[in-house]
Amino acid sequence: MHSIKAIFMDCVQTRPGRISVAISILAIVAGVWIAYLPPPDGLAPTAMRAFGVITWAVGWWISQIVPEYVTAMMMCTLLVGVKAVDFNTAFANFSSSGWWIMVGAFGLGAVAARTGLLRRISLWVLRLFPPTFTGQVLGLISSGTIIGLLVPSMNAKAAMSSPIALAISDSLGVRRKSDAAAGLFGACYTGFVLMGHIFLSGSFSHYALIATLPKQYQHVTWMDWFVWSLPWGVFTAVTMTAAILILYRPKEAISLPEGYGRRQLEQLGPITREEKAVLIVLVGALGMWMTESLHHIPSGVVAISAMCVLLGMGVMTRDDFKSGIEWPAIMLIGCMLNSRIINSLGLDAYLVANLKPFLSTLLSSPALFIVAVAVSLYVVKFAITNQTATAVIYCLILAPALPSFGMHPWIIAFVSFCAGGIWIMAYTNTIYLCAQFGTHRLMVTDRSMLKLNTVYMFIIIAGCLICIPYWKYLGLIQ
Repeated sequence: MHSIKAIFMDCVQTRPGRISVAISILAIVAGVWIAYLPPPDGLAPTAMRAFGVITWAVGWWISQIVPEYVTAMMMCTLLVGVKAVDFNTAFANFSSSGWWIMVGAFGLGAVAARTGLLRRISLWVLRLFPPTFTGQVLGLISSGTIIGLLVPSMNAKAAMSSPIALAISDSLGVRRKSDAAAGLFGACYTGFVLMGHIFLSGSFSHYALIATLPKQYQHVTWMDWFVWSLPWGVFTAVTMTAAILILYRPKEAISLPEGYGRRQLEQLGPITREEKAVLIVLVGALGMWMTESLHHIPSGVVAISAMCVLLGMGVMTRDDFKSGIEWPAIMLIGCMLNSRIINSLGLDAYLVANLKPFLSTLLSSPALFIVAVAVSLYVVKFAITNQTATAVIYCLILAPALPSFGMHPWIIAFVSFCAGGIWIMAYTNTIYLCAQFGTHRLMVTDRSMLKLNTVYMFIIIAGCLICIPYWKYLGLIQ
């Protein structure tokens, strides 16, 4: 089995073609042209230079001429180089609690995967469910949800979990690339990836999105995120489970061999000292994240402290720190646009003033706004394939204006990131590709997963619409 890191690199490394090169050149030309345009009323020349740099960066994210984190680092460097913002503003994310949470959480997830703890937890949960197709669908979704809050990399979770689904599918006697195999793959993807949306620690992108919100709205705790998104998660889990059982249930009854789960655990051997240490530290860290509103210790301090404990004990090794942490993803988030850049350029006030007439129509009905955001993102995903970058752009444009309409800007962060997770075309979602490459594309076809993706597109919108009364009760919508 390839390492998770190797699978991840397979997902994101492609040789640029002629179209990619052409888009990259056009992005440079457009960026230079915009940088020298006279600024409209309400903006300074520095804002136009920043617009030029951002336009170029978006073009290169679309073309993927170089890795996305390289473009992000170049963008921040150019913003300083053209004197649009100062160094501390451009790289402000690196001093935020959210960025340090990612470093610590990636470290914890890496050592948990390397020691075998994550696989052991998955097997513990799977043993609780019947050995039938339905039972294993429920087990994969349940175990994935538990693992989802422990690992902040959706790419890693997708690559790590899909081989488990393939092993279960083969043990059930399911023919590869059949509907039943697709159902188990879909259950695995739902649990390990999609359910991660309801946990702040479920994706490193959540921290990047929080950094794009207006400063007074950036203190979103682990428990805040979980409570605010819980109805969406419950609705998504129930409806995706129902869709899988309806669309992919095998015609004949199938069952795992007797004692399958026990034998899998026996192959792992007794739980090791390292696994116990990681489990205790993980549970402690999660407890501290959940109760941040009580003890007021920043989540970043908790994450780094937990990682340092494991490093000090020798459970987390130097190699874990160097190779287990997805440093390209960490650098990408650190160099993403942040609210301090927007504020320093006066873009927040400018966007609020100019978007107000347009948003007043959309936000006359929160339901209309949510549908418009989701549907537009479904279209945009064909061009900007990076899920985080797409959601960040939506947040930077819309988040400053939402408070004046009585809506907490977290809502646009949540809706845009969920909606950006579709895989209607495989190339638009590297997380989905990681899951496919985790099985060497032997388990399912993209065409067989298209049915579930179509259902999920409706579930995203319906789940958010169901949340509207709940969000009003919590005061997120006035």
